[in-house]
Amino acid sequence: MLITDKPAVLVQNSLYWLPTGNLDVFLEFDLERQILAVIWMPVDLVAKGCYDICVTCAEDGGLGFFCVLQLDYIAQLWKRKTDYHGVASWVLGRTIELDNLIPSNLAGKLPIVVLGFAEDNNGVCLWIGGVFAIVHLESLQFKELFKSNRLFHCHPFESVYTAEADIGGGHDGADLLQNT
Repeated sequence: MLITDKPAVLVQNSLYWLPTGNLDVFLEFDLERQILAVIWMPVDLVAKGCYDICVTCAEDGGLGFFCVLQLDYIAQLWKRKTDYHGVASWVLGRTIELDNLIPSNLAGKLPIVVLGFAEDNNGVCLWIGGVFAIVHLESLQFKELFKSNRLFHCHPFESVYTAEADIGGGHDGADLLQNT
């Protein structure tokens, strides 16, 4: 049984999860080969002050993850690299000073909860002191989505298809709705 509080992220041909209460491993399910594997984290993140993390897609389309080091109020983007011998290792891609990214009314030492990764938009969903927000990882733009003092699970998605209005109309009339 797998218990997780964050949605799976599709990276290339595999789904990745972070089991609840675990900052040591990711679970990988290869959709083509139907194989489940364990991928170990690069460092002891808890010792560095990281208590929340989410799987992401790296800039090159490979596996990555986003973590917040609460003690230093920074975020780190890690990516998995494979050398020419096929050996995979983790590389720190970028460090983000959250004081420079988060608006001053939210910045400070408020705890940050990482809710999940929006794949199509390349953004990380966060909850900071009653505000749900997204950080776009390419541009490092912070966007407040809504306010709520209740924290709940988040399953980011960016588009849905609406059904054809005609009876018996088929799938040729479906419209794509986008919300970014």
